This record gives sequence, C-alpha cells and structure tokens, in this order.
Amino acid sequence: MSFTTTLTSKNQFTLPLPVREKLGLKRGTKIDIFPTLDGGFIGRPHRKSRILEFAGRFKYLDDNKSWKEIREEAGRLNAQETANKFERLITSKSSKLYRIKIK
Repeated sequence: MSFTTTLTSKNQFTLPLPVREKLGLKRGTKIDIFPTLDGGFIGRPHRKSRILEFAGRFKYLDDNKSWKEIREEAGRLNAQETANKFERLITSKSSKLYRIKIK
C-alpha cells in the first residue's frame, strides 16, 4: 500500500489520514527524520527516551535531556539514596553495625 502527498510552497506536506492513525499522530506531534542507506528517508514520531520507563523512581528525569545527562543524574540520585539508606541503617537502634571513625 502506498500514499502520495504534495510538497507545498512552504515546503510542507500532509501525511495521509491512514498513516497518521497508524502512527497515533496528533496535531503538534514532532517527527524525527532519518536518512536511509539507499538515499531515502524514514520518519517516526519523536519520543522521549524510553530507558527511564524501566527506572521507576527516576522517571521524572525524562525531560529530553541527553543520555549522558540522564545517566549522570540517575547515578547521582542513586548514590545519594544508597548513602541515605546506609546512614539510616547505621543510626537505627536495632542495627548491629557500629560507626567507626577512620583517621
């Protein structure tokens, strides 16, 4: 199945309704365009990074930051959370761990 569309004088074109429906596109959706090896192009709806769908407590970081920024922030928050848990464990009365000062 193929569809034909026309490029306007403003260098715009309309995606046919069946294509928009299949992709779940709504007005204002951004589309990423990628070149193919054969000289053509493919497009797909722009999505925020999906890696954080699996990170639960860090999901709020998914605001179109770069992968590097996301990893750094998630690592920092995870380290802080781990340190907080360890601190609670050390200071709890039922803990068998004891604080030792190292000089």
